Formats: sequence, structure tokens, C-alpha cells
Amino acid sequence: MAATHTQLPMSSNAWQHRNPMQSTVRHPIPDRAARLYRLTAVMMPAGDNVDERPVLTLQRYQPLIDYIAQRMKDPTHSLRSPAQLDEDAASLSQRYGLSLNQVRRMLPSDVRQPHGWLRPFVVRAVRGEWIELHIANHTLQPLEIALLDDDYGIQQEGAQQMLAPGETGVYRWHCKETGIFPIFNKSCLSNARPRSLLGVLMIEP
Repeated sequence: MAATHTQLPMSSNAWQHRNPMQSTVRHPIPDRAARLYRLTAVMMPAGDNVDERPVLTLQRYQPLIDYIAQRMKDPTHSLRSPAQLDEDAASLSQRYGLSLNQVRRMLPSDVRQPHGWLRPFVVRAVRGEWIELHIANHTLQPLEIALLDDDYGIQQEGAQQMLAPGETGVYRWHCKETGIFPIFNKSCLSNARPRSLLGVLMIEP
């Protein structure tokens, strides 16, 4: 038996569906994958009657920063017993969905003593890598993230942006050379570097 073949009419847009050059890409794939940092800028009391200053921290740790800042402002809570710290850690862990053991290790018994939360935040990268900093400004002042003495063009030209209190922005950097680059608030009204220093970018080989 001879096979019969019926030619179906081709729709006018069939070629567009088959030709990849004609298709519309709604979500283009970025040509440079980037390491992502989700950060928050918050105000941290510096102690010894020094004004508050902004610091960078991971967004998931912001509740811990707020907790420590409250204790630093209230002398009656500057020193906590192990039992009180256990209670505080359980409350923070349950409220914000954090690991209980990790939270407990991070809570200082005496906030009057130096602790890691007051150190500049370290953003780590490898030479040649692209990184994206998604930063929420939870301070009461304008925030413009910048690298001090960026001689290698790590910051993308024209990518700097001013973040008003409550705003969130994205900074995309190309880590071209190894080194340690201070991150500061370019919009800080004070010329004193310690007040405007937010963290450091460490680029490793």
C-alpha cells in the first residue's frame, strides 16, 4: 500500500518560532557571573561617648547588631550572665530563624569590651572575579559606597549611587588586582576616616 502524505498549511509565524535569531529573550543570561553579598549598613554605637557610626554586616545578622547596639546604649544590660545570654539567644533564634548555637556564640557577655562586631566587615574575592554588593541603608544618613584609592578601576565607572535612608542599591565591582581596599562612605559629612570606614575589600590571588 502506498503511503499517503498530506501537507498541512504552515502558519505565518512558524518560521519565527523555529529560527532562534527571531525569538525574544525575556531574561538574558549575564555574561559575567558574580559572587553575591547581601549586606546592610546599620548604626553602631562606638562607646566612650563617641557618636554612632555606620558599619556593614550581612543582612541575616542585622538583628544581632541591633541587639548589641541596644545593650551598648543601656548600661543596665551591658553585662549579661550565661543564663541571660542563653535566654537572649533562644529569643533571637526563634524570632529571626537563626541557628541557636551560632547566635549564642556571637553574643558577648560584656558589650563594653572590644568584640568582632565593631571590626570593619571583610568582603572577600579572588583576582579576576566579579562581585555584587546588594546593600540596604538602615542608617539615618546618606550612603555612597566607594573604595579608597581605587587605582585599578575596580569600581565600574558611573556605577556609584547615593542611597538615602531606607533605600537599597547594587554595586558591581571587577576585582582586577590583589590587595586590601578600604570601603568607606563617600557621603560622610565628617572628614575623619574612622567614622566613614565601613569595611574592606580583600582580593586574593
